Amino acid sequence: MNVTRIQRVVLLNNPRRRCFSTSTCFDIATCIASLQSCAHHANLSKGKELHLYAIKSGYLASPLVVTSLINMYSKCTLMSNAFKVFNYPTDLDKNVFAYNAVIAGFVGNGLSLDGFLVYKRMRHLGVTPDKYTFPCVIRACVEDLEVKKIHGLLFKFGLELDVFVGSALVNTYMKFGLVMDAHEVFEELPVRDLVLWNSMLNGYAQVGLFEEALEAFRRMRKNGVVACRFTVTGVLSIFSVIGDLCNGRAVHGFVMKMGYDSSVVVSNALIDMYGKCKCITDALGVFEMMDEKDIFTWNSIISAHECCDDHYGTLRLFDWMLGNKVQPDLVTITAVLPACTHLAALMHGREIHGFMIVNGLGKDGSNNGFDDVLLKNALMDMIAHNST
Repeated sequence: MNVTRIQRVVLLNNPRRRCFSTSTCFDIATCIASLQSCAHHANLSKGKELHLYAIKSGYLASPLVVTSLINMYSKCTLMSNAFKVFNYPTDLDKNVFAYNAVIAGFVGNGLSLDGFLVYKRMRHLGVTPDKYTFPCVIRACVEDLEVKKIHGLLFKFGLELDVFVGSALVNTYMKFGLVMDAHEVFEELPVRDLVLWNSMLNGYAQVGLFEEALEAFRRMRKNGVVACRFTVTGVLSIFSVIGDLCNGRAVHGFVMKMGYDSSVVVSNALIDMYGKCKCITDALGVFEMMDEKDIFTWNSIISAHECCDDHYGTLRLFDWMLGNKVQPDLVTITAVLPACTHLAALMHGREIHGFMIVNGLGKDGSNNGFDDVLLKNALMDMIAHNST
């Protein structure tokens, strides 16, 4: 049977196939390509078949096959298997690619400490890290002192000016509130891509330095870097906080020009910005133009109406949301209850409270990290207001 490598990969990933035959002549290159496809589609069952085939065929002697297997299991969130492959005894020493794959897998699956331990093992065994190692290791740091130690090592390996490593440093320094360290790294880098600008802009915003964030946005555009959806969302969130309607509308024009209005996340940010700036007509205009709406969309438009003291509109939209079979969450309820308070709509408020009880909203562990103090206060305020 004479088939091309591409045909073999397509054959392997055909959902109608239940298995593949060794008679198809899978060479190492095809095995690697197929594993990459399994990783991309998180196809664990096919990946396991390939793993078995690689063992039988002796392909685990190939560092590229080992790295591809580690990556496949990592993308399928099965790090125990990925680490077993990494530790599989072979006559070959583990190279930097295998170490990078397993470190990235641990960090990407939220197991930063394990990733950091593998990095330490890598250094102990004398394997030289590269520009793909350090971004993952930097993200794995849980203390600012660790980041500074890694930063110092970059000069030893000549990677202090690498844009990918620099982006990781900026993000991590900002995470720890080390704004000046992040700024210094940013200014020293000779090349600044969109990812790096976004890291700086959103880092400033997260620590409340909104003017610095907007200045970074202006510098980015002046340098000819075109803002993406992620950039626009971050800038709109700043305009929401500071109430800058004029610049918010300018960004809305840019969004329309670039076609970013098709993004649910960007449209949600626009609704939130217009709501915080008390421009309910504009918020509704964005809302009504959206083909797809998620829970954040409904929460944004409901909160926008309540922010503008349109209590009837708040309750109308809440009923519309329920009519569209969208399940409210704690954010929704917290936005709606004040409307019941202002309209003395005790019956409606009690219905909402009953809905919460039936659906377990507000119980310990059911709020997905949402601080429900505001919710409890809103309930108490509604009951007290309607009892007088």
